Amino acid sequence: MADKKSESATLTADEPPAARRRTVRLALRRRDPLGPAVPSGRHRRVAPTADGPGERTDVLGAVARWAYRHCRLVLGSAACLFLLCALVGLSAGDRWSNGGVIADGTAAQRAERAAERLGAGTPDLVLYARSGRPVDAPEVAERGRRLTELAARSPGVASAQSYWNTGLEALRSADGRGALLRVDLKGGESETARTARTLVPALRAAAPGLRLSVSGPAWVNVSATDQAERDLLRSELFALPAAFAVLALAFGSLSATLVPLGIGLTAASGALALLAAVTRLTPVSVFAVNLSCALGFGLAVDYALFTLSRYREERARGLDAEAAVGRAMSTTGRAVTFCALTMAWCMASLLIFPLGLIRSLAIASLVVVGFCAVGTLFLIPALVAVFGGRLDDAKLSLRLPWRPRTARPAGSPFWRRVAVTVTGRPLLWALAGTAVLLGLAAPVVGLRPALMDETILPRHAEARTTAEAIRTDFAHAPDRQLTVVLPRTDPVTGAAQLDAYARRLAALPGAARVSTEAGDYAGGRLTASRRIDAGGRHGTLVVVFAADAPQSPRTAALVEAVRATPAPGPAQVAGAAVHLADTRQAVTGALGRWAVLMLGGVFVMLLLLTRSPLVALKAAVLGGLSIGAATGLMALLFQRTHLLGPPAGGGGGTLEITMPLLAAALAFGLCVDYEVFLVARMAEEWRRTRRNTASIVFGIEHTGRLFTAAALVVAVSMGALMAARISLLVVLGATIAAIVLLDATLVRGLLVPAVMRLAGRANWWTPAWRGRTGPEAAGVHGSPAPE
Repeated sequence: MADKKSESATLTADEPPAARRRTVRLALRRRDPLGPAVPSGRHRRVAPTADGPGERTDVLGAVARWAYRHCRLVLGSAACLFLLCALVGLSAGDRWSNGGVIADGTAAQRAERAAERLGAGTPDLVLYARSGRPVDAPEVAERGRRLTELAARSPGVASAQSYWNTGLEALRSADGRGALLRVDLKGGESETARTARTLVPALRAAAPGLRLSVSGPAWVNVSATDQAERDLLRSELFALPAAFAVLALAFGSLSATLVPLGIGLTAASGALALLAAVTRLTPVSVFAVNLSCALGFGLAVDYALFTLSRYREERARGLDAEAAVGRAMSTTGRAVTFCALTMAWCMASLLIFPLGLIRSLAIASLVVVGFCAVGTLFLIPALVAVFGGRLDDAKLSLRLPWRPRTARPAGSPFWRRVAVTVTGRPLLWALAGTAVLLGLAAPVVGLRPALMDETILPRHAEARTTAEAIRTDFAHAPDRQLTVVLPRTDPVTGAAQLDAYARRLAALPGAARVSTEAGDYAGGRLTASRRIDAGGRHGTLVVVFAADAPQSPRTAALVEAVRATPAPGPAQVAGAAVHLADTRQAVTGALGRWAVLMLGGVFVMLLLLTRSPLVALKAAVLGGLSIGAATGLMALLFQRTHLLGPPAGGGGGTLEITMPLLAAALAFGLCVDYEVFLVARMAEEWRRTRRNTASIVFGIEHTGRLFTAAALVVAVSMGALMAARISLLVVLGATIAAIVLLDATLVRGLLVPAVMRLAGRANWWTPAWRGRTGPEAAGVHGSPAPE
């Protein structure tokens, strides 16, 4: 043997420099992208041993062995970090935001600021005061004036207007027994929420003869924050026991069940703490708390489930605990790293949209994914060192009669039968699976997005019931107003031009009434006139009252018509319907870039992982189908049929505009995660046997049961959001739970093996510029060879 080594070294030394460099490059290309280097023979097998001498240095394996040997330090640090994160996470208080649903930098935003300068901006608080007597009665009017003055003098209030100090008929109810008090607050969303919490109780106490109910953006923010905190507790109380049951059935060991749960709780608390710190730098949605806890718990348990299962498999092959955990991290740990990177990329791609809400939820997801990956890579080796052989035992501490006392085989007979059946008739199953996904995606055609408003709250919430009462009791609801700002038009000197402009607006389809300082118009005619006391002013307002809700197609057409109508000077249009139109345009304009960015980035990452262009392309295409299925399923369940509840957004038949985007990104990331785990096992078997069909069956057989358990855990974690009373969380939780279960069964169990069987050995073809990892030794180059 020594003579052969010496002879080989001599031959290499005698080669020309170019030949030596070529030899080194070929040797490097022989290295395994997912694990240690393996022999190249078609039927040569790799013994299940730990990384030995001569193999490449594996960072993840080294990290795992370090964490195993320093388990007390790792677990002690994790415990301290958990307590610190819990304290920091609870300190956020009112810093959470409920806005960010309107696109930044739009014409509607600029018009809103211009309207605020003329005293006609959207109020932060709207108080509806009711009395048993007419609001014009002397006693009631006096109470109303004192209430308005108190609100105007209160700390944090910029201005206060009511029927009693302005006399505007639009602020008096149709029956004359109710009036509105509009309050503008100082500061951003967090400041207005804190002011509203103290101001509203003070105003209630100061109006003994009036029944006050409250709505408006600031009060919706307060109500949503309080409800989200209650929903978080309710969801976690449901998710924890359900996840425990799923993991107990999957592992059959109490110790092995507790490991993923502990990592999930640690990741969720860490993400919550970091989000609380981020709120000091940028607005973060209150819903990010619920999302981070649900997603963090589900992902961490998923990653731990796959890694721990691989560890137990290596232990069953005869490795000691340290070697087994090192091998598990070298293989499955690498897949976990790529899964975290792909999920992070999917969520980071959402930052391209100019919506504060979607950006804050994307930031929350990025934070969660990082904690999940780090927790899995460091805590599992440490917990393995602590629990020892108890993680290998496949029996529960409380004996269950249907559970075996010995470890089950690594593979699943059921999933093996499924894989054999599918690979036997791949074309039929591929067409059937694709048809199902396309059918689920069909409802996307009728998707109608809307802006978030008080309808996200429960039906009994004060902010929602008050807004509904205002729409019923007043002639024209505030959300149906289109405010045209004419900053250079004098209402006196330009009265003739203003009159002609108002008549043109009143004649537009969908316009119920037009109001100016000079009078009211309907059907293109003046219906009521008013006297203007002063001239010489610059700037006036024209209010167009829409006949339909802001999200209706007729109102959208009215917005375009108002903008296109010639005005007596520069004109800007504000209002809820205008914000919706501009936000839709901003989102639509970014959709193409987002799709290319997300799909292209994931394709590159999977190409780096598998070195197979076909496998990476297949994953991106199936992920795109999953995006369509997730969005279509959301529209089907909540917009068209209302099977799982009312829609989340501004009224019947619509969905809040950020939910389809977030659901699509989450669905794509989770589906690619499962793809990485599945293809990694298939690739290992391919490098061992060079048999495509056998590798496909092996991968499904050894991961199918894990996919089922992992999908159930994620479905339970995200589905627990359905217990929430905020419709946004219900929509998101139900959609992700459904699409994950669909992906783990239909896509991973049927569609993926069918497509890979049809592709044959082309699955493992590697371009020449990427170097060969072994397939070319079996004749895979250019056209695939038959098996």
